[in-house]
Amino acid sequence: MQTVTVTLEANLYEEKFMTRIHVLPVDTSYSVSPIADKIAQKLQSTPARPYAEGEWYTQATALRAKATPALQDALVVDGSVAAPVAGLSLLGVQAGVAADDSATVLLVVNEAANADQAIAAATKVVEDAHAAVSAVLVIGGEASVEGVKVFTSADEQISDELAEELAGLTKASGSGVVTPGAFKAGFIKQAKSELRTIVLPEPDDLRVLQAAANVLEMGTANLVLLGEEAEIKAAAEKEGLDISAAQIVSPKDPERIDRYAQILYEARKHKGVDLEKAKSMLADVSYFGTLMIAAGEADGMVSGAVHTTAETIRPALQIIKTKPGTSTVSGSFFVLLEDRVQLYADCAVTIDPTSDQLVDIAAASADTAKSFGMDPKVALISYSTGDSGKGPTVDKVKEAMAKIKETHPELVVDGPLQFDAAFDPTVAAKKRPGSPVAGQANVFVFVNLDQGNCTYKAVQRTAGATAIGPVLQGMKKPVNDLSRGATVDDIVNTIVLTAIQAQEK
Repeated sequence: MQTVTVTLEANLYEEKFMTRIHVLPVDTSYSVSPIADKIAQKLQSTPARPYAEGEWYTQATALRAKATPALQDALVVDGSVAAPVAGLSLLGVQAGVAADDSATVLLVVNEAANADQAIAAATKVVEDAHAAVSAVLVIGGEASVEGVKVFTSADEQISDELAEELAGLTKASGSGVVTPGAFKAGFIKQAKSELRTIVLPEPDDLRVLQAAANVLEMGTANLVLLGEEAEIKAAAEKEGLDISAAQIVSPKDPERIDRYAQILYEARKHKGVDLEKAKSMLADVSYFGTLMIAAGEADGMVSGAVHTTAETIRPALQIIKTKPGTSTVSGSFFVLLEDRVQLYADCAVTIDPTSDQLVDIAAASADTAKSFGMDPKVALISYSTGDSGKGPTVDKVKEAMAKIKETHPELVVDGPLQFDAAFDPTVAAKKRPGSPVAGQANVFVFVNLDQGNCTYKAVQRTAGATAIGPVLQGMKKPVNDLSRGATVDDIVNTIVLTAIQAQEK
């Protein structure tokens, strides 16, 4: 019995990107090139062969890291392996690559004996990797698979008609889990699909300048650097950084100061700010950058490598203000675990939210998750699950839950839930059976800042997770704050994230 997989991509963010099809063998001794070639012919493409050259890796992470870059521009991927390892199954590894590529899977079984058993086993492997089976192709026989379309062919030389059908398969619904690989790939694609302009007020910090060069090289955002052109260019040249595509704006430009001061005056005159005061406030680059957004000359801002959180956020709260229908600003983090991506909130802003504020945070967090390709399942976290405990914070979560059902009936949300009941399906089956969220939550809303901030940092440090954020939620336009200990990669991620937020209509 030989089993092969063909995987068909459905884009993470539902953008109009090209379909990609992977043809992947479970047994590394089996070549799937005839199938890949025929499907590629239908798509007027030539198959990529990422596994056909170089050293064969037995570690799944190494293989996925090696294979994924080769998939970027390919329409069809031939999974045949040049130097197979005896007895090593590829299906789990390559299903993981399919999940990272936001792909669905067509299982192809060669030889009819025990086809049903082989398909069942292979389907389990694919689903465990967070991919989904779209259809089954049986070579030289027949099979019956409940709920899945089955195709048949006499041999690997599939007909033109069958190749046409396989090339047109659509993505099946799967676990809803977004893998870190899929998140990162979609992250870049989404930013590139509709470029936004992000202002960086701190290019005098080398980390920010390096991050700006990286973002410009990736082509994920247009950038405005605040500072004196000669100084910024000299610093970039010294470090060998190409920032030629960035716009450099002097915060001392008198024409801009006059225009922005008028906007600031109109926004803050009820607080006693006159034009002279407004002009003096613009000496602060955080205000200057925020006024660029207010003037429609930038779509978002990233700051905080040098400035405090208050210095970064205060101008946005005063000038940009919150979205209609919400008065709560919160900070969420994307937490990239080994096999999935989760969103935690509030981890940065609101110290002790009321039940009404928890409603705002839950709704904003669901919107953030959805904007980045996730299907939000929101858990309101507490030390108690359901009606098992009592106390002020449990009561607050129960109040928030009741209000969410009234004001946001479209949300898939449950609470109060303990973290283990929200995360682990086995625990959920015991503590909260029948919940649409327990055991499968991907958005975790914490009862206060102590809980949220400590949890994300504990997971980041002890589980080796990557935390991207904070994402400032609830603002009309995105302004995001950096940690003063941020790395270059942290700054790059936050710039790209802000650019995607700015795409929201």
